[in-house]
Amino acid sequence: MGYKIVPINPDVYRGYDIRGIAEKDLSEDAYYTLGKAYATFLYRRQVRECVVGRDIRLTSEAFSKAFVEGLLESGIDVKDFGLSLTQIMYFAQYHYLSKGGAIITASHNPKNFNGLKLAVGFSDTMVSEEIQETRKIVETGTFDSWNRRGNYMEEDVFPYYSEDLFKRVPLFDCKFKVVVDSSCATTGKFLPGILRKAGCDVIEQNTNLDGSFPLGTPDPTEKDVVSRLAEGVVRSKADLGVTYDSDGDRLGIVDADGQIIWNDVLVALFAQDIIHYLPGSQIVFNTLCSKVTSDVIRESGGVPVIWKTGHSFIKAKVKEVRAPFGGELSGHFFFMDNFYGHDDGAFATLRLLSYLKRTGQTLKQAVGKLPKYVSSPEIKLGLADNIKFKLIDEKISKDVRDLFPNAEYVDIDGFRADSKDEMLIIRASQNGPYITIKFEGRTQEQYDKLKVEIAKILKKYSEIDWLSGVNVHAFE
Repeated sequence: MGYKIVPINPDVYRGYDIRGIAEKDLSEDAYYTLGKAYATFLYRRQVRECVVGRDIRLTSEAFSKAFVEGLLESGIDVKDFGLSLTQIMYFAQYHYLSKGGAIITASHNPKNFNGLKLAVGFSDTMVSEEIQETRKIVETGTFDSWNRRGNYMEEDVFPYYSEDLFKRVPLFDCKFKVVVDSSCATTGKFLPGILRKAGCDVIEQNTNLDGSFPLGTPDPTEKDVVSRLAEGVVRSKADLGVTYDSDGDRLGIVDADGQIIWNDVLVALFAQDIIHYLPGSQIVFNTLCSKVTSDVIRESGGVPVIWKTGHSFIKAKVKEVRAPFGGELSGHFFFMDNFYGHDDGAFATLRLLSYLKRTGQTLKQAVGKLPKYVSSPEIKLGLADNIKFKLIDEKISKDVRDLFPNAEYVDIDGFRADSKDEMLIIRASQNGPYITIKFEGRTQEQYDKLKVEIAKILKKYSEIDWLSGVNVHAFE
């Protein structure tokens, strides 16, 4: 079919990727246009090849074809690895020696969304400045081309990816009983087999592929998702359970008792493992992480480095300070010690299992040794894109200062306040029209008091939409 260049809603250009409502903000013609824009981005850097994949969303296959056509018409050679995961896109870059890379996905956004992650180099995706360069190319129509039609090839790179994983984590006899819940998203095709290869007894739960997401959004930080996983773990008498987002680069974990292990706690566990081998290491984590994270890094002899939320921001900071590891609450983990430095939910899972096997612990035992805080989940409340940053910077931050007059403040990404025993962070999302809130106290009494005060602050502002929120039950 023929495609045409079309204007694109500027709201789709996010902080580190492109996302919008399918067939409204993003159409086949929009993806064709973005294909030509990305080809121009590559042309300016004298890059002539690109690997391309897609997730299971109902629109992804058609959108991928349109995007690929935009690349091919511009003279870019395309290696199409089909239905896949973001980390396999990164691996394909190395496999084919291709600096160009793209995957059609909206990650954990609802089923009516789609999006696009675009590489600027190996294991490296666009951040704000490069996203805006792509936007400018579209809006000015200044498309460049190699004056030839690119070559096209399809190949399944998963077997090579799997071989590479186990070369880096040679784990074949871990013998853990693991429940895998893929929320009917793309990881159901890949993760059960990887864990079986590691020697796990795998119980599959919702690993059938269904791009309509009948169980809801595949977000491993949502309590509904991890609670469903927890029920499966307890029912199966498993050692732990793991769930992933649609494109497989993030994960969520529960222990044998069905207790949710939030990903900032996993950052702390991974930090312990890294610092065991590399004492004094800097460990990067995002502003949403618990005080547990910084406490454990310091106690283990490492150096905590707090930075902006967003997989591209954390990944870039890890490389900037030459840290061996970084992670964030959303479940993105970046290993630089024996891996490529990009986020890979399968690799992170294998590293966790390897750490537990090396230390002779269950997940529950490992977590039980960490400092204790009563922590909220990652709460999301609706707030329009055009006002969310301003409301936090100009009003909510002042309310937080009044609530925590003697705290340490961090304003590189939203507004965070840390007192001796409490923490609160409120930030605007780069991915959609909402804000994210997380808070904690060392005791239940401190936590309960804090959640009442925070709710009072947020309910002052009628612009905030509680009905479209996620994990709002945490304020009850």
